[in-house]
Amino acid sequence: MEEKTQKPTPKRLRDARKRGEVVISQDVTSSAVFIITVVAVWLMGALGFGLLKGLWLQATGAAMLARPGEHVAQVLQASAHTAFWGTVPIVAVALVGAAAAAFFQVGGLAAWEKLKPDLNHLNPAEGLKRIVSTRNLVNLLKMLLKTALLAALMFAVIRGTVDTALKLGHAHPATILGVGARIVFITLAWAAVVYLLMAAVDYAHQYHEFMKKQRMSIDEVRREYKDNEGDPINKGRRRSAHFEAVYAGLADRVRASSAVIHAAGVAVALQYLGDKDLPRVIARGQGDVAAQIRRFASEALVPTEFDPELAQRLHEDVGLDMAIPRGLYERVAKLLRWAQGEADS
Repeated sequence: MEEKTQKPTPKRLRDARKRGEVVISQDVTSSAVFIITVVAVWLMGALGFGLLKGLWLQATGAAMLARPGEHVAQVLQASAHTAFWGTVPIVAVALVGAAAAAFFQVGGLAAWEKLKPDLNHLNPAEGLKRIVSTRNLVNLLKMLLKTALLAALMFAVIRGTVDTALKLGHAHPATILGVGARIVFITLAWAAVVYLLMAAVDYAHQYHEFMKKQRMSIDEVRREYKDNEGDPINKGRRRSAHFEAVYAGLADRVRASSAVIHAAGVAVALQYLGDKDLPRVIARGQGDVAAQIRRFASEALVPTEFDPELAQRLHEDVGLDMAIPRGLYERVAKLLRWAQGEADS
C-alpha cells in the first residue's frame, strides 16, 4: 500500500465532514459545562441559599417540632420545590453550554451516515484493536495527568486553608459560610484552569489524529485532481478542439484576443477571460504570420504593445492555447491592465 504522506485536500476534508468525521474534543465540551455550571451556581448563590434557608426554617420550626405528623407532607413538598428550582436551572444552563461547545467545534453538522449501523463495531478483533490503540493509551495518560493535577490542587488548597479553618472554630456561622464559600470557589476556579489546559491539549491531539487519518497518498491526490479537473491531456485536447471550432482562422483568434505583444519579427496574441482563468496564448507566429497578427489586431482595434523580450519569451516558451508560466504573471498582468485601460498601481 502506498504511504500516505500528503496533506488532505479541501475536498477530502469536505467529504470527511459529510460523513461526520470532524475534529471534536470531549474535554472541550466537559470543560465548558464545568465552567458554565460553576458560574451559574455562583450567580444563583443567593437564590440557592434562600431556598435552603427557607427549607431549614420550615423543617425546624415550632409547628413541625410540635406536630411533625401533620407537617411532614408540607416539608416534603417544600423539599421537592427546593430541589427543582435549585437544580433544574443549573442543569438547563449546563445542557446549553454543552450544545454551544459542540456547535463551536463542528458548526451546524447533520451527518446522517453516522446513524447507519456498522457491523465492524460488533467485531471482537476490531474492539480489541481499539482498546489497545495508541489513541486510548494517550487518552489514559491525559486522564492520569488531569487526575494528578486535580489531586495536587486539592492538596495545595487543603494545606493552605488548614490554619484558616482552625481559626474559624468560634466564629459566627455567617463568617464560616462566607470563608467556606470563598475557598470552594477558589478551588473551582483553579480546577477550571486545569480543565481548560487539558482541553487545549486534548483538542490539539484530536486535531493531529484527525489530520493524520485524513492524509492522502500521491496517487489519491492525482486521482482526485483528475476527477475534479479532468485528465490534463484530454482537457488540453478539448480546449484545442473548442478553439478550432470557435475560431475558424488566425483572424478570428486575433479578434478574440485581449492584447497583442510583438517584437521585430514575432507577435503573440493573449486572451484573458477573467479571474477564473489564466492568460493564454491563442495566436503566435513570426515573419509573415507575425505581420498578419499585427494587421488583424490593428483592424480589430486590439491593444498592441511592443516588448521584444516578453514577446520572444512567450513565443519560445508557451505553446498555442497554453497558459503563461508563473514567472511571467506580473509582466503580463501589467500589460493586460494597460490593455483594459486601467491605471498601473
